[in-house]
Amino acid sequence: MRFAVALLRGLPPNVQGALWLVSGGFIFTCNGVMIRLLSEQVESVQTAFFRAFFSVLLLLPLMASGRVHPWKSPRIAGHFWRTVMGTTSMVLGFYAISMLPLADATALGFSQPLFSVCVAALVVGEKVRWRRWSATVVGFIGVLVMVRPGAGTLQPGALIALANAATVAFSILLVKRLSDSETPLMILTQFAIWSTLLLAIPAIWVWRWPDAWGWTLAIGVSASATVGQYFWVQAFKAGEMSAVAPFEYLRLPFAVFMGWLIWGQMPEVWTYVGAAIVIASALYIAQREAALARERRLSTLRPK
Repeated sequence: MRFAVALLRGLPPNVQGALWLVSGGFIFTCNGVMIRLLSEQVESVQTAFFRAFFSVLLLLPLMASGRVHPWKSPRIAGHFWRTVMGTTSMVLGFYAISMLPLADATALGFSQPLFSVCVAALVVGEKVRWRRWSATVVGFIGVLVMVRPGAGTLQPGALIALANAATVAFSILLVKRLSDSETPLMILTQFAIWSTLLLAIPAIWVWRWPDAWGWTLAIGVSASATVGQYFWVQAFKAGEMSAVAPFEYLRLPFAVFMGWLIWGQMPEVWTYVGAAIVIASALYIAQREAALARERRLSTLRPK
């Protein structure tokens, strides 16, 4: 294990980031598999409750040791509203995975950067120029290619997956605002606590007792999500965002393989075509945002 860590640290930063992100993408794919398998026994809102509740248990040692004091945060209201949006996106995402082939749910989730552009322009008031708007429009055309609303194939699960992508965009905005003064560990802990409280009553309302395999899946969902999140953070900590981010889209071939291996599902050709359009537009948007960020940094360094 130590040899592997030493070998990883000896690699260029962007290669380290890519390896972290590819590994995290595979873990998130396994997380989706477990969510879908668990949906055969319990409702998705109950799965989301398990995800939050077991995360609290995993974080208890850190709270007990004083690494994080969630009750001392000065921004409890901000954490609450971020959790409302994040919990909504989590439940929608779990329902989408339970209703759609894993690859389709994964591909539709890639539309999140497109919604982020809309949120930045319409909610935050950020100035979005024609290039990013054009890429966003092209990306949504890719979404239409995947869901094909006029072909009589539009599924409720696809609409739920898109609603999940939209709420994730809002959740990311709220996380960015909190991160001005709150640590990632505080944000993670507050989310786990508040989402457990918010989901408790809905989960009890639809409660079904899982069998031993179901409990194993429930613990696995929470553990894999926590580990995957850690890998994701490490990826962008190690490498440059513009160089590392494209590797996140390897989740699609992972999802295609796992869906075929476990359920014998293969996406239609339109899923591949639409996903390619969405991914291309998302990558262009990411590159434009990185370029604008560099321009802003250089402008602040120029003598006035």
